Amino acid sequence: MPRTIRLVEPHDGAIRWGIAATGRIAGDFATAFTQVDARENASIAAVGSRSSATADAFAAEHDIARAHPSYRELAADPEVDIVYVASLQPGHVSDAITMLEHGKHVLVEKPFTLSATEAGQIFDAAEANDRFAMEAMWMRFSPGPVEAVRRVHAGEIGAVQHMDIDFTIQVADDPEHRLRSLEKGGGALLDLGIYPVTLAWWIAGPPTSWTVEGDVKNGVDTTCVIEAEWDGITARLSCGLDQAGPLAATIRGIDGVLELPAPFHAANRFRIDGGESHRFAPASLHHQVYEVHRCIRAGVAESPRNPWATTRAILTMCDEIRAELGVVYPTET
Repeated sequence: MPRTIRLVEPHDGAIRWGIAATGRIAGDFATAFTQVDARENASIAAVGSRSSATADAFAAEHDIARAHPSYRELAADPEVDIVYVASLQPGHVSDAITMLEHGKHVLVEKPFTLSATEAGQIFDAAEANDRFAMEAMWMRFSPGPVEAVRRVHAGEIGAVQHMDIDFTIQVADDPEHRLRSLEKGGGALLDLGIYPVTLAWWIAGPPTSWTVEGDVKNGVDTTCVIEAEWDGITARLSCGLDQAGPLAATIRGIDGVLELPAPFHAANRFRIDGGESHRFAPASLHHQVYEVHRCIRAGVAESPRNPWATTRAILTMCDEIRAELGVVYPTET
């Protein structure tokens, strides 16, 4: 049965963006936006923050015309069509819904939410307000990973047999660090492991079974190793905060091996069977912007390249993994 395509009113003319938050990833997005082709007829029109000082400083740094001292004032700005929600993870659900209820489309930084339940709340709000929503899983739109997955799906390494994908980094052992704070939505799985899980899902679809081992400190998962299986495929998906890992992805097929080097989620090259690197345009946060523009100009509420069902299903798997590890966020209690 074909999937129902949710429709919204097509957007004509210029597309005016707002950014909700002024942290590192918000700055990265603003910087990357300068690479958007002028023919897209799009701009960053406003930024919102929790204070006038941070909003004003961010606007000055990135040459943004309007700075709002709250997310609600950004949501009410009539000269903003879509908002990139880049606040801390626990705020994604409320911040995105605020934007949607004020008639804005939303692109929400990954992880989309802390749970599948929260994701459903955003999608329900998008549907109720006839707006577009998408998780900003930028890996799914950067040229290197996109072409690597296309080559795998085209059969260039034969039927996939095993995937080994790692996102393990060294993070300061500071309980106030964003990744080590439960109150800030920290943890290895949702911030780092979401990439290995997404890449494996992108290649093979939802796993038929999985097991997990990990370490938890101060309520936060600091390491997580998922052993997943599909029909004829196995995978080791690892992430962690306590040591530097390979950060690479190796996809083994019956006829060959494809390797995405570190950091695999942002690789602009890959090798097949150790041969010469296939090189592509650098990974960047702006590539996903083109897909957002295409969708809202076509009048569709979700991207077929990163649909709501996939975001929700991956978060459902992450919910189950966290339950196995005993990780519970304050918003869930």
